[in-house]
Amino acid sequence: MNKEAEAYKTAYARERAARLEAEQLLDDKSRELFLKNQQLEASNTRLKEQHNALVRNEKLATLGTLSAGVAHEINNPLAFVYSNLGSLNGYIGGYQKLLQMVQCWQADEQLSPQQAEALSQLIEAEDLVFISEDITGLLADSQEGLDRLKDIVQNLRRFAHSQDTDWEDVDVTDGLESTLKILNSQLKNTVTLEKHFAELPMVPGKANELNQTFLNIIVNACHAMKDTERPLLRIETRKEEDEVLVQITDNGCGMDEAVLKSLFDPFFTTKPVGEGTGMGMSITYSIIKNHQGRLKVASKPGVGSRFSIYLPLKRSESANKDTLSDPQDLTEEPV
Repeated sequence: MNKEAEAYKTAYARERAARLEAEQLLDDKSRELFLKNQQLEASNTRLKEQHNALVRNEKLATLGTLSAGVAHEINNPLAFVYSNLGSLNGYIGGYQKLLQMVQCWQADEQLSPQQAEALSQLIEAEDLVFISEDITGLLADSQEGLDRLKDIVQNLRRFAHSQDTDWEDVDVTDGLESTLKILNSQLKNTVTLEKHFAELPMVPGKANELNQTFLNIIVNACHAMKDTERPLLRIETRKEEDEVLVQITDNGCGMDEAVLKSLFDPFFTTKPVGEGTGMGMSITYSIIKNHQGRLKVASKPGVGSRFSIYLPLKRSESANKDTLSDPQDLTEEPV
């Protein structure tokens, strides 16, 4: 009986050890499978992001080529219409003076009765007095329309990078200060400006394009704060590893997810009709991409928006990263 009990205990111990070993093996394999599944999901997410980035870059490249062609085709007729309207503005002044002169002659009875009668009939039939008063406004409206069209063409050309300048070492702080001087009249007495500029190294780039980027974002920030009781614009710079970071934050109306998704699409704008071309953010995206930089946007409706621009200290010969980080919701007060 003791032998049987001893054999049972030995068999039970062996079976228990085998069961524990199997359970441990199953647990290890399950953990390994779980980790591999997580890695697979992460890889799949990165693959989707890269695919979206490729689609977005291809779309913007195609739009850039199209924009260059459209800008060129529009620019030629625009040039002679612009020139002709300028000449017409000069010509019309002479006709207005002539009409005023003959009206003075008529009032002073310096014309014969027949001439005065013929002049009165002509002025009344052709409504020359109204035309003389209205034509100045019509020409001014036409000039304004051409100016807006000219701005659109210039924006298209910038978006397409058809006007290249030489690369140089750019002082980002100086560029921001210059941009703020340009916008001084728009910011003065309306927006509280906070500047937190750190000492920065020079970055390779094109100063005029980077200044255009700062200008676009700051102007948009001012527009977003037009209904804010105490508008506050905060601009901060610092060096982060091998990049220079410029953060522009406002406490304006903010953006929802739908606006964030379309923010960098050409011709997309939230401004009223006639107040924007919808090219500013597209140009901003294109410029930062050309500088091999990154752009991160965080926003929350009713709270504000933050644009973070990362510019590399050295340009790479290889393909750069995707310019646009995924838009993020701004869950905390931005300023």
